[in-house]
This record gives sequence, structure tokens and C-alpha cells, in this order.
Amino acid sequence: MNKQDIDRIVRSQFRLDTNCSLEDEKEKIININEALRLDGSRYFDDLDPFFRAIIYHGEMYMSADKKILSWCRENYSLYKPEWFCKFENLRALDKKLNEYGYKIKDTHVYCLPDPDFEGYDFDVPYEIRLLDENEILKIRDGNPFTHALMYIPDCPDVTAVEALDKEGRAVAMAGASRDAELMWQIGIDVLSGYEHKGLAVYLVTKLKEILMDKGIVPFYGTSESHSNSMDVAIRSGFMPSFTEVFCTGIT
Repeated sequence: MNKQDIDRIVRSQFRLDTNCSLEDEKEKIININEALRLDGSRYFDDLDPFFRAIIYHGEMYMSADKKILSWCRENYSLYKPEWFCKFENLRALDKKLNEYGYKIKDTHVYCLPDPDFEGYDFDVPYEIRLLDENEILKIRDGNPFTHALMYIPDCPDVTAVEALDKEGRAVAMAGASRDAELMWQIGIDVLSGYEHKGLAVYLVTKLKEILMDKGIVPFYGTSESHSNSMDVAIRSGFMPSFTEVFCTGIT
């Protein structure tokens, strides 16, 4: 899988997520369309399709409910996508969403794999085991790896790799959820006392390679302020590549 393959797959997914046509994508840097939940689009948890923005390589895919569609086009058609997450802009957007009973849920940075990344030649003194979807379901109760396995119905956990200590106890796990047909998200957890041993980088790299060999684009999300998580992503061969802004209903 090369950079062109990755770009083609993620752009196709972003068009689905934001109801964007291929023709519009080719003509515009900023696409703002009416929000529709299309088959194959990425939705999960309590995120709402009322508003969504995806900023990718200086371009923006946005979808908005028809109640605020004109407002979004008026305010963002000429906006520089790379500055969309300035607090001043997010404050104005949140205020507009509040008028209709919504609020910004989160802004998230996501990383995509660098196919040219050569990796590190190192091993870890732990047994590494691959888990399938059925094995993942069996450990749902009492699951200690809540970032690796999240058990969200819209984004099922489909595969994972775990590291076992000498007693056969799982001490670290990287899991992948099927957020879309060809875009699966990776999460990682390492138990207290087993950090700083290279386990996070090793497992994330391993799972990334497994997915890419299947023609699936793995992606890795984290908070802008989570520098440790970003460090794991970069050392595992991921690059910060796109940002998403989500909304949810006000409860």
C-alpha cells in the first residue's frame, strides 16, 4: 500500500462522511454539503450528523444540517482550513450550534501511516498473540484495555494484538475497530508497571502492518494535548494527517 492508495481510500471515506461528490472534491478546496448519514459513513457513540468538519492536507470536508447550512457556507467557504480549530472560530461555531440544541463534542487529531517508514529493528521479551473478533468479545467483562477495545456497536472491535508476561497475563494490547470498511482505528493500552518498555510502539506497529497487508488503512486518533500518545503514533510510523470536529446534542 503506497501513499496514493492511502490518499484514495481516505478521500473516498471523507466524501461518504460528509455527503461530498467526487466532482465537487476535484473542483474545490472547501466542500460544504448538507448532512446526510450515508451507508458506509463513520458514525459512533453520541456523535451527531448535525455538523461535522474534516480538515485534511489543507482541504476541508464539511457537512451541516440544512438549518445551519447557509450559515456554514457564508462563514467557511473562504475560510483557511488549517486555522479552523482556532479557539475564536470554535467559540463562534459552538455558539451557533447551541441555538439548535447542539455543542462541539470534540476536536481530534488523527494520524495515517507513512508507507515509507522503515521502523525499528527491536524485539520485546513478551509473547505476542493475535486475537480475532470472537476472542475479543469473550473478554468484554472486566476489560482492562479500554482504549484498545471500546465495544462500540457502530465501530466493532475486530482484531487485536496483545503482549503476555511470563505468567500468561495480558499486559498490553493494541486493538482495531472497524470504523469504516477500509479505515480501521487503532487504540493502545499498557498496564501500569509495564510502560516505557517499548510495548506500545511494538504492538501499534505490528497491528498497523497486519491491517495494511490486508489493504486496510489504519488510523490513530488522539487529543491535541496528549503528547505521549502522539509520540507513540509517530514512532510507530504514523504521521498527523487530519483533524475532525464533531458535535453532539446538549443534554
